[in-house]
Amino acid sequence: MLVIRPKVDFEVNVEAEITPELATKPIEEIKQFKVYYGNHLVSLDELFEVEKNGSEEVLVLEGDFSRVKWVGVGMQSGEIIVKGDIGAHCGAFMKDGRIIIEGNADDWLGAEMEGGEIVVKGSAGNCVACPYWGDLEGMKGGKITIEGNAGNYIGEKMCGGEIEIKGNAGDFIGTEMKDGRIIIHGNCGYVGGDMKGGEILIGGSFELVPAFVKTEDGFVGDVNVSGQGKVKALK
Repeated sequence: MLVIRPKVDFEVNVEAEITPELATKPIEEIKQFKVYYGNHLVSLDELFEVEKNGSEEVLVLEGDFSRVKWVGVGMQSGEIIVKGDIGAHCGAFMKDGRIIIEGNADDWLGAEMEGGEIVVKGSAGNCVACPYWGDLEGMKGGKITIEGNAGNYIGEKMCGGEIEIKGNAGDFIGTEMKDGRIIIHGNCGYVGGDMKGGEILIGGSFELVPAFVKTEDGFVGDVNVSGQGKVKALK
């Protein structure tokens, strides 16, 4: 297990592509792992205290990581436990393993995620499980659970996997969605624009784009793109 704590309050963002695999390295190699502090490339131990206990693939982040980006990017195994808030792009391109965030998550959580699990005890920002600009596919597999609220553009171009939001969400849910499932227990804004497939279940109120057909089992669309996506009430 590797425990990392910030030494200072960060004045600019930190880009730290750290994954649980780092915990298996020798302590001196861990300390010399390179991260960006603004536009400066520095060693991990210049910004963080590091404490290694054994060699299991568990990464524990203690303190304020709200300005630390790219944690868990591309991770393939192990576990990350964030004892507080986390910055943008957490779990992007994730393939397997588990991330538990005890606070809030910034934008682009689980972007283009392929597998594994992310659990957010607080709320999340915009673009959860979305593709990066210019890419054609968002989340492909795995599960994201957000126990609080989430922002706009949730599950854009989603191709598989599941997103569950236990609070409310914003606008443009499941835009250009192809497959997978989004569950929102609370309210949200506009849903299903250019949706081609998949399923969105909503417990509260929502706004549906006009290009959906009402059926006995909910709404099907977006008919403008010959879509067969389903939007229905969460029972």
